[in-house]
Amino acid sequence: MKSNDLEGLFMARKRNKELMKFAEEIGGEEAIEVIKALEKKGEATDEELAEVTGIRVNTVRKILYSLYDNQLAEFRRTRDKDTGWYYYYWRLETKRLPEIIKAKKMQELKKLKEVLDEETREIYYHCGTPGHPRLTFDEAMEYEFRCPLCGEMLMQYDNTEIVKELQEKIKKLEKELGLKA
Repeated sequence: MKSNDLEGLFMARKRNKELMKFAEEIGGEEAIEVIKALEKKGEATDEELAEVTGIRVNTVRKILYSLYDNQLAEFRRTRDKDTGWYYYYWRLETKRLPEIIKAKKMQELKKLKEVLDEETREIYYHCGTPGHPRLTFDEAMEYEFRCPLCGEMLMQYDNTEIVKELQEKIKKLEKELGLKA
C-alpha cells in the first residue's frame, strides 16, 4: 500500500470517527445506527431506515432533520404519480464535517473560557455536604453564610482543581484547533 493510500485510509477513519461522535451527540446510539444504515444504503427513505434499524420512524426523521440542520445530510424529493405522496430520499453529506467539528470545538472553547473566567473571578462558599449548592460571595451573604439546605456554616470553597481542569481542557482544545502549540 502506498503512503497516499494509507493517509487516505487514516483520514477516512478519522472522519468516520468524528461523524459517529457527532451523531452520538445529536441522537445517541440511535443516530449512530441511522448513519451506519445510511452509509450502507447510500440513499434511503426514512421508512427504509426505520425498517433496517428497528428504530421508530418518527425518531429516524428527527435524527435525519438534525443531520440536515447541521448540514450533514441532504435529501431529494420525489412524487408518486399514483398516490400523490412525496417520498424523501436521504443521503449523508460529510464534506463539511471538518468545518462543522471545528465550529463546534470553537463554541466549546468559548464556553470553557467563560466558565474559567467566572471560576477565577468569583469566590465560592460551600457547607461541605456533597450535593449542596456552591454559592458566590453575594449569595452566601444573602443566606448569612449558612447553607440554604442544611443550615450549616458556609466555608470558602477551594476551586483550584476546577480551575486547573478547565485550563487543561482549554489548552487541549486550543492545541486540537491549532491555536497554540
